[in-house]
Amino acid sequence: MFRLLVFYTILTSSIMIGVVLADYEIISKKPNYLKRGPGYSEAKIANYLKKEVHKANYSIIKDPTGTSPIEIIENFSPRKGDCGNYKSFGGKMGGQTDCNSDRLRLEVALKKELRTGKKPKEYWYGYYFYVPDTPDNFVDKFLQPYITQFYGFNKTGGQDSGGYAPQVSASISHGKLYVAGAYVIDEKNLKGKWHKVEFNIRWSKQYDGFIKVYINDELKVDREGFKTSHHDYVEFKYGSYNHKDFGYIYPEGYQFPSHTIFFAGFSISKDRAKLKVNNIK
Repeated sequence: MFRLLVFYTILTSSIMIGVVLADYEIISKKPNYLKRGPGYSEAKIANYLKKEVHKANYSIIKDPTGTSPIEIIENFSPRKGDCGNYKSFGGKMGGQTDCNSDRLRLEVALKKELRTGKKPKEYWYGYYFYVPDTPDNFVDKFLQPYITQFYGFNKTGGQDSGGYAPQVSASISHGKLYVAGAYVIDEKNLKGKWHKVEFNIRWSKQYDGFIKVYINDELKVDREGFKTSHHDYVEFKYGSYNHKDFGYIYPEGYQFPSHTIFFAGFSISKDRAKLKVNNIK
């Protein structure tokens, strides 16, 4: 197994609380180094823009916080000005990319999509995340990334035809965490702490679907009796995805700033008890 060791220093202020205080070493830059749950081929898990510059800013490292429940974590540090030329919308007929639409993205995606058909499917998804409490991390009001996307699409015409919003998502906005449209962590508690997130979703094209979301073992979202799937497939992504909200007026030439989010213990299972976040030794 290839092992790449590189050392980085995270600068901190002496007045900050819960910040990263030590150097850390890169164990791997390949997302498939980690096992994420039964039923998913690790060979099909890849950096979403695997041929783009973003890959240099993704790494698997030893926990630099000293407080993670899981020793090996994922570091997502997209840098200002980075973008990819992967055609996300339009396919061969179009040309929208992150570069020409002013987006900043660094995500890991499961390349084995979930087919949603007549029979409902219920899954659990779990992970820990941490937003470092450093002076320049998440202070820009325009930085409001999706950190989790359950992205629906149809394969007729090709996945690259795109254009659909996430069916379910989690995002950081104005220092708060929102999941499935609900405000679940406030700005006083978001940074400098590891937070446990669990999604329990019954994917269905009928009115018998549900979404339950647990934050730090507390049920925060409980919606049922509706269609949770509107397309043929669902793809799961996590990391940081930023696009310009049409409700805001951005400064001329604005680019999303560099920032960092840590993830740990992501896994998928049909049984909550088997999630990696619930099997910490």
